[in-house]
Amino acid sequence: MKKWGKVLLVAALFLIIGVMARADKAEAVATYKIKINKQCCTVTVYKHNGTKYKAIKAFICSPGYATPTGTFHLGEKMRWHTLDGPTYGQYCTRITGSILFHSVWYYQAQKDTQSYVQYNKLGTLASHGCVRLTVADSKWIYDNVPSGTSVKIYNSAKAGPLGKPKAIKVKGYQGWDPTDPDPANPYLKKNPKIKGVKSREIEFGESFDVKKGITATNTTGFNATSRIKVKIYYRAVKTDEYEKVDKLDTSKAGTYKVVYSVKDEIGHKKKKTAIYTIKPSKLVKKITLNTTEKTLYVGGKESLATFVLKAKSIKPVNASIQGVTFSSEGKKIATVDQDGTVHAQKKGFVYLRVSAVDGSGVYSRCHITVEQLATDIQLTAEGNQMDVGTTMQLKTKVLPKSANNKTVAYTSSNTNVATVDEKGLITAIAPGKTKIKAKCQDKGKKSVTLKLTVVDPEASDPVSGGAASVSGAAVSETPVTADTAKLSAWELVFAKEQDADSRVYGA
Repeated sequence: MKKWGKVLLVAALFLIIGVMARADKAEAVATYKIKINKQCCTVTVYKHNGTKYKAIKAFICSPGYATPTGTFHLGEKMRWHTLDGPTYGQYCTRITGSILFHSVWYYQAQKDTQSYVQYNKLGTLASHGCVRLTVADSKWIYDNVPSGTSVKIYNSAKAGPLGKPKAIKVKGYQGWDPTDPDPANPYLKKNPKIKGVKSREIEFGESFDVKKGITATNTTGFNATSRIKVKIYYRAVKTDEYEKVDKLDTSKAGTYKVVYSVKDEIGHKKKKTAIYTIKPSKLVKKITLNTTEKTLYVGGKESLATFVLKAKSIKPVNASIQGVTFSSEGKKIATVDQDGTVHAQKKGFVYLRVSAVDGSGVYSRCHITVEQLATDIQLTAEGNQMDVGTTMQLKTKVLPKSANNKTVAYTSSNTNVATVDEKGLITAIAPGKTKIKAKCQDKGKKSVTLKLTVVDPEASDPVSGGAASVSGAAVSETPVTADTAKLSAWELVFAKEQDADSRVYGA
């Protein structure tokens, strides 16, 4: 019994494997379906995208009057196969009975013996019943579409959703199929040719057709002029970038770059470029600006970092084209848009250029100086209280280090209480309160204020001034030391006066 159980288990396993294999094969077969329009000599390949079939490829073909209509399923595949004659075909896939997909036939089973007369019949009814294709197309079916795939052959005046492709023509009696991907194929090293493309000057306002006189031939040497496509790019002056435009306008002076391209029937490509320069009848000779130099500032108000540059006048006044373009010779320092609005970016020097667009090459420049404003000022004081008759040296630090003007001016709000000189030395005059301001002398006008109290040590017990912290600047000095903390009030005043005298200029 155990033996029969094992036999049944093995049989069940093989049955499951067979079912799964058939399911995988059915799924593969369902991936594609092919339709052959016999009347239009077109093959359309459809691929299932998960919900429906979508046309993905169209091939030109040569069926024959004997090609049957109906629905069939692909059979076996043969790399080379003997055909009528005898002749030979590459990449053969059976459609039904003796009807195959295959390449245009060869006199021998050699790739350089294909019948060029028959190749040039692609797109017409020419076979004995098989469906002839280019090597590239027959190989694609051979490589990608599994046996069992549905093939429908029908007649219709409409080629199919992707239309009817064009086959390239060949010259001579026999040779290689131009589409054969074999590296030995000499056509793989050939490309279309474009003739008549030549850069030149065009008169302002001249009638000009970018395609006139331009011809092309395809890879096999046949006329391909109708396949020429052009892309046109324009720039007013050499410093500009080319921009794509719809047409070459001879009433607009400047430089046009025209790129001619050809893609032939087998996908081979060729490009050629011509530069056409248009000069107006009356060129600009001089551009006068509203200013030739300007200083801007970063780190402060936006209004200090921007202004509008203008072409004040253009001569002669009857110049054919009076337009100008704006550009910066150093965009990291300052930028300018095509309205002439200038924006400072960082400290430095740069020239802005205002150029005529008429191809004359005339331009004027404006020299821009960008200065860095102070963005902060830090003040350090020994304290915020002083005795009458004493002095205290202020210390200031202007940020950032790259600021152009680090000059600081000092003022006292009440000079009867205390005065301050241009170096920041405060002198206490009489008891009271005052405000000592340190102000940057650039256009940013950043400032910091110390609130100061002046006392008379002889009138009452002196109160030592604590460390002053002003606008985020920490005080690094303390007027009273540990050694003086135990002295009598009179001795303390004397010690503070002596200590202050020693600190006036950092001694």
